[in-house]
Amino acid sequence: MKKIIWLGVVVVVLVGGYFLYSNSVNTDTEGNNQYSVFSDPETEIQFEYKTEPDGYVVDDLTAFIGEQQEGTEVLKVYRVINAREKIELETSEGGREGPPVITVMVFNNLKNQSASLWVDEFTMFSNVHLLIGDVERDAVVGGANAVRYRTDGLYQNENVVVASGGYIYVFSGAFLEENSTIHNDFRTLVDSVEFIPNVDGETPQAKINIREVCEGALIYMTFPSSVEADAFVEACVEGLHPEVIERYIEDLGLDGSQI
Repeated sequence: MKKIIWLGVVVVVLVGGYFLYSNSVNTDTEGNNQYSVFSDPETEIQFEYKTEPDGYVVDDLTAFIGEQQEGTEVLKVYRVINAREKIELETSEGGREGPPVITVMVFNNLKNQSASLWVDEFTMFSNVHLLIGDVERDAVVGGANAVRYRTDGLYQNENVVVASGGYIYVFSGAFLEENSTIHNDFRTLVDSVEFIPNVDGETPQAKINIREVCEGALIYMTFPSSVEADAFVEACVEGLHPEVIERYIEDLGLDGSQI
């Protein structure tokens, strides 16, 4: 039986209890805003989030991860929530909708996919089927390959999916209005993202599935017929299109020592 994790269920459960996670050690002042640094060496992620005025706290929701779909591995789930709205939510009586929040999910990139391929395959996490507008498939975040797009739901969400090293990072920022504070703060958070060495100082080893990479390249190309597309894939597998592999390696931020 397939194992599944439903992030929506997790969020509902958390109305009754929270786990605060913040290992910020530095603060930076930019204008009237003060920022703290969140860092998780285990999953090689670091970013800044606003703490003043009317700032946020980072909750570690990892303990609430349930059964997972086969072929996926959710490692960490973080929620960045306005501190004032969190208190209001915790102390409110009866059921109510939660406020817009920023979520960060970290996955093991089990297939060593680019961000674009991962988004298209794992739609239950990317929610790309709820797309509003176009998908930006050549974005860069923290020097790594990324995909940006917007989705609809209870709130609109700005989504940024990043592939770096052996991980996939999914950043999602909910908002009600285009120029709302949380929407702007989400973009600032994503712009601050850095990928840091893990606790061992080593990058996870990656093995490339050549056929999978060649087939994935079809997303960026057009052919008069499926026959010609299949012929391209076979030629790519035989090594006649090295530029495809080179682009894949560059997108994942790998080098020859990691292959």
